[in-house]
Amino acid sequence: MKGLRHLTIWICVMAAMFGMGACSRAEKDEDVRVDMTVPAKDGAGERPVIRLWHIYGSDDDQAARIMEQLTREAEDKFNVTIEVDTAENEGYKTKIKAAAAANELPDIFYTWSHEFLKPMVDAGKVLEVSRYYSDDFQSHLNDAMMKGIQFDGGTYALPLDSSVAMVYYNMEMMDRYGLEIPVTWDEFIQVCQTFVDNGITPMPVGGNEPWTIAMYYDLLALREVGPEKVADAAAKRTDYSDPGFLEAARKLRQLVDMGAFTADSATALREEAEALFMQGQAPMYLNGSWTSSRVYRESSRVAGKVKAAPFPVTGSGKSTIYDFTGGPDSAFAVSSSTKDPELTVDLAEYMAMGLAVELYKCKSNDLPYINVDTGDAQLNPLMQEIHEYTDHAASYTIWWDNLLEGTDAARYLDSLEYLFRGDITPEEFISRMNGLKQEETDEADDRREAGWK
Repeated sequence: MKGLRHLTIWICVMAAMFGMGACSRAEKDEDVRVDMTVPAKDGAGERPVIRLWHIYGSDDDQAARIMEQLTREAEDKFNVTIEVDTAENEGYKTKIKAAAAANELPDIFYTWSHEFLKPMVDAGKVLEVSRYYSDDFQSHLNDAMMKGIQFDGGTYALPLDSSVAMVYYNMEMMDRYGLEIPVTWDEFIQVCQTFVDNGITPMPVGGNEPWTIAMYYDLLALREVGPEKVADAAAKRTDYSDPGFLEAARKLRQLVDMGAFTADSATALREEAEALFMQGQAPMYLNGSWTSSRVYRESSRVAGKVKAAPFPVTGSGKSTIYDFTGGPDSAFAVSSSTKDPELTVDLAEYMAMGLAVELYKCKSNDLPYINVDTGDAQLNPLMQEIHEYTDHAASYTIWWDNLLEGTDAARYLDSLEYLFRGDITPEEFISRMNGLKQEETDEADDRREAGWK
């Protein structure tokens, strides 16, 4: 049993202690208190060096400010020197994969769950961390949040956040035309058509970042075939021959063809697309639950005017509004080659819990932990609405660009861009997706012919 000492983290009070705010001024509220225990380390001497890589490097990112203050505090608490390296999202994915291939993973590193993490686990690059969990940290774990970081009975990371895709509606614009939040696909199309008929483009999309387009197909496929068939196709247990996958592609094209998206959606920056909604120029916006905090920023003109609701159901009967895309997405993992696994996991616990609760306090992410004393912190109204839905969640299907293996994710996003632009038909899109399964079959045949196992 590890020796433990009691540690109290004051979320966002630490910001004042270090002379900086973790949350933006508009998002500062009550202090959040989290009690957790970390191991007491005996002895003195040279401070160990812990290498930490993550994606929170932007100067204007609240998560970056949180990580900076947590890092400084952790160095004192654990008597270590933490060497931090950051990169933006897509660049980081390339960098961390290269580091894994070269056996140069840092001690602690940010990772996405499911199929992004799994190849590194399969290659023995990632530490099985549950054996090093403190009792206190173990008491905060939520089983529903662990699925994407557990493989073959082991746990290989510490969760950071949870999020789901939601449709945000500007109710001032909806009320102007006597519209209600749609529950079914037909109602959704009618709402879009009403706005189009009145010269208003319903939804902005930042197609320069293809995952914003993928949010639509991810959800449409989930609605048409259900979570089990999505999981089977992603894992290549089956292909995409179920008619529902084709119907999902057709429904996406239906939105494009009717003018539901801005003309430049295929190339627009995500920030530009989102700004249209935040400035009250677009009535609807599909994005993650993290958007709820942005609605209440000082620069937003729609605070108090927005409601959130799940993506509507189609007529397939395979999915309900309580089947979500999203769920536990990112985590901190520990390299299997770290010199002191117990110390590194202790530090990772501190950083993961601290970041998760700070982001929760700043209203930008859901909390992936349970039994956490968050004091008087209050969620904004949109997060409260989202919680009312997710409290009844039937399933979570992680974003496809993380669900699909290896290069399959990139090829999915490429094919989706072609479909969105009209360069390929829905049928050709499905053919390309089926090609992912066929390539695996061909490779297996080649290995057998060559006498490989």
